[in-house]
Amino acid sequence: MRFRIAIAVLVAAACFAQTAPPDAPKPPADVDQALRARINEFYGLLLKKEYRKAEALIADDTKDYYYGIGKPDFTKFELLEIRYSENFTRATAITQCAQKVQQPGFPLGEWNLKVPSLWKYENGNWYWYVNQSVVVSPVGIVQKVEAGNGAAVSAPAIASGIPKEFAKTPDFALGKVGADKKMVTLEGDKAEKVIIVNGSPGEIRLSMPKQLGLDFQLEPAVLAAGEKAVLTMRATKDSLSGVLGVQIIPTGEILTIQVVVK
Repeated sequence: MRFRIAIAVLVAAACFAQTAPPDAPKPPADVDQALRARINEFYGLLLKKEYRKAEALIADDTKDYYYGIGKPDFTKFELLEIRYSENFTRATAITQCAQKVQQPGFPLGEWNLKVPSLWKYENGNWYWYVNQSVVVSPVGIVQKVEAGNGAAVSAPAIASGIPKEFAKTPDFALGKVGADKKMVTLEGDKAEKVIIVNGSPGEIRLSMPKQLGLDFQLEPAVLAAGEKAVLTMRATKDSLSGVLGVQIIPTGEILTIQVVVK
């Protein structure tokens, strides 16, 4: 179950990589303060795993959905940004959440991801809610649901920076992203490069926390089908030999590269 939650978080982070319009109107101070307090309370309860208490912050039309989903296992969170709409009665909050991710054969790691949530003002307070045509869990957007038959279909583009299509399931890229090298040797300040290729039919995102004390750069981080990224790495005085991991979003796979530091 935790692995499914991790995938949901990763999907959310990929889908909401965008910035607010520079000319967005500023909300009234009391409105903004009230929503920030509400969001911090909600994520604070999730952090403490007090899921029943969190029900009080959920809109009535979303409670049934909340009861049926898995709950995230966050280790910390930070509210980064709020984007308002509909005369400051609707909002999208962007929160940076850390979550432990465990993959077989790879050390337990912590991944920091930007997670969106939807909020609406009703009955004198702010409530987290789900748009029933675009399914959103506390950890992000999942799929659009076809009216009438409940079949999941790709969601349309919502704003710049979001893919034109979302895969129907997060396993669309499983086993289809690879590297041209399984091992690299780093000596002195000489740089080594690894080419990562997206062989899947959809867009993926690559994520890497700091590891092994290496100085590395990965460009680009977002790859369309068939595109390549270049991972450039150098050893520093603090570098160690070991396994370097590249997280593939949205599948949750970890691409591993053996690094030998001499």
